Amino acid sequence: MKPDPRKQETPTGLSRRGFLTLCAATGAGAAMPWRSFKAASRGLKVPAHSWSRGEVIPSTCNMCVNRCGIKCHVVDGVLEKIDGDIRNPKTAGGTCAKGQAGVMALYDPDRITHPMIRVGARGEGKWRRASWEEAFEYTADKIDKIIGKYGPEGLLFSSCTDLTEVFFIKFGKYLGTPNFARHATLCLASRNVGYFATMGSVPDADLVNAKYILMFGANRMESFELPHNRDLIAGLQNGARLVVIDPRMTVTASKGEWLPIRPRTDMALTLALMHVLIMEDLYDRDFVASVTTGFEELKAHVARYTPEWAQQETGIPARTIIKMAREMAAAAPAVVVYPGRRSSWYTNDAQFRRTLPMLMALLGAFDTRGASFFNAGKVKLGSFDWELEPVEVAPRFDGFDEENFPLAHHEDGGYINLRDTILNGTGKYPVKGWMLYKQNTLASVADSAKTLRMMETMDFICAIDIQPSQTAWMADIILPETLYLERLDPLWTPAGTTKYVGIRQPVVKPQGEAKTLLEILQGLGAALDKRREFETPLADVFNFTMEDYIDAQLKKLPIDRATLVKDGMWIPPGQGLKLGEYRNGNQKFKTPSGKIEFVSERFRRNGYDPLPVYEPVVEEPGKQRLVTGRYAWFTHASNQNNIWLNAIHPENEVWINPDLAEEKDIEDGEYVKVRSPVGEVRIKAYVTPRIRKDTVFITHGFGTNSAGQTTLYGKGAADQVLMEDRADTISNNQALHETFVEIVKL
Repeated sequence: MKPDPRKQETPTGLSRRGFLTLCAATGAGAAMPWRSFKAASRGLKVPAHSWSRGEVIPSTCNMCVNRCGIKCHVVDGVLEKIDGDIRNPKTAGGTCAKGQAGVMALYDPDRITHPMIRVGARGEGKWRRASWEEAFEYTADKIDKIIGKYGPEGLLFSSCTDLTEVFFIKFGKYLGTPNFARHATLCLASRNVGYFATMGSVPDADLVNAKYILMFGANRMESFELPHNRDLIAGLQNGARLVVIDPRMTVTASKGEWLPIRPRTDMALTLALMHVLIMEDLYDRDFVASVTTGFEELKAHVARYTPEWAQQETGIPARTIIKMAREMAAAAPAVVVYPGRRSSWYTNDAQFRRTLPMLMALLGAFDTRGASFFNAGKVKLGSFDWELEPVEVAPRFDGFDEENFPLAHHEDGGYINLRDTILNGTGKYPVKGWMLYKQNTLASVADSAKTLRMMETMDFICAIDIQPSQTAWMADIILPETLYLERLDPLWTPAGTTKYVGIRQPVVKPQGEAKTLLEILQGLGAALDKRREFETPLADVFNFTMEDYIDAQLKKLPIDRATLVKDGMWIPPGQGLKLGEYRNGNQKFKTPSGKIEFVSERFRRNGYDPLPVYEPVVEEPGKQRLVTGRYAWFTHASNQNNIWLNAIHPENEVWINPDLAEEKDIEDGEYVKVRSPVGEVRIKAYVTPRIRKDTVFITHGFGTNSAGQTTLYGKGAADQVLMEDRADTISNNQALHETFVEIVKL
């Protein structure tokens, strides 16, 4: 007889049914270590639910940012299985290991399902359970005291991308704080600045019909952009040539030609490729003449960047560079110079990212089949009519204002400079309160020891989360949010070749006492209104339901909420991508000239080199450059504690080239010490020829110091402990690959 999956015990000894009543037996007000909370939950019965047997409920995944369409199989109120939705035009029924493991995320024994107030020292792991009423009053009292002493400028709001993030940001703005730090400056800010300055936006890519695909560091086969994974496979099956530039052989690199480039020299390669295309007259003359500006300046600029020069910088033979340029020219315009996603690599990233659309433009590889293109846009949703506008806010920190980073997106803040400003006391005002929503800063920002020092300066830290992450573990209070499978979120519509509207809706009832972010902000707002007279009462601002918000989004569309809930998505008629509008001049680029700019007018106006200038790399003898990334079953540092996903890869390793391992007498599988100027870790060695000798690689997201994450705790090492805090000089994007480390045999 097949065992009931709901009764199977996990490695922690807790059955899946037991997860449903995780915290029901723990009494309010008692201070306990985290493991005592967990032990008290075992052997409990499943509460009755009202769901009918065998429902299949459509929704939208949230195990990464891709938001795949899913079908959730629910039996007696218990989520049994998650499948991809075959009707979804973006993902076509696909779902990955992370999406399937949403079941385990829902029933994770480490989930926080009731408010928790710290009663010991920060990081000690002593908490007491609190009611929501007490949690709201406690948090409101702390915020009120900070505003009273320092003004609203004394508050910092940090968040990660989500459909409900807009509510969190609005809440901070209504309080009056100007201080926000969002995920973009840890990920893709430099890419965006580079592409926007060159062509006005970041394009999509027709990987299916491309004849030649050039990827710099992008690891699509192990990343969460599911449509691009599928499209890349289709393109390879159609005969596309794939060339991957990376100091490490990723899974993606293994599917094509791998060129193990010397780290931080990517711009030398792109400049040399442009040199060959121009000097050998292989570029698309018509496209360049009609769609671009600044070609003569570019021609003079790249004259000195020869393939022979690039060979000395990159380690890639000159003959290979020449061959690449000629092959791309022969395949043009069906060439994809892939824009990538995470571009938090080096301090010159924004300038390097500019060279990618410049190379694309020389090939005429835009706005045509098999090339890059601006997607068909999104379905235009209606906007919610906020009753009152936020109050005017004070100037920002000196550390990340417009004067220092004029081209950066200032709503995103900038963690590296922000942290220094707070620690050094060089801002216009002190910051003493930190509100966090889904942001595990200790795991995501380089030099975590410095982040800890910043946390020590805070009078109050509040984390809104579902897990006791490293950062939440150091908070004064943790407010438990519902999982994406338990709540109704704002509608969303992706940008791409096929437009649709998707909905995320509850498929089971919330576990324990978890609340939606909107409910948390409503309760907190009501408690603050009792203490302080705001220019705009918070109770008035957030006096709406999620249904109200969705109805406002739908008011201009020929579909109602009930139909969308039933179907899970709505696809408007008249789909299809119209190509050629930019090539024939009917559409202008969102640049000062209306064209693709080889010489960036925006960069020139703001004091930056208008053409990308290469700076030679400075190495540290006897040390290796640290690079980081992740595997297909993990998103950032958010689900390494998931029991199912952790079972696939329980701990991370440091990749070491065999020649380096031989020099240091290190064997595969043994533990080594890795140390940098800011920290050191103990980690298992993985000896492999798939990485350069001057480079080591550590997978991100391990080495948590949160004992509340009982599956992950004590496993692997944290890359951010080693990383020095550097940032791109133009976009203020974190630069994660600027640290040199020493490998020491234990």
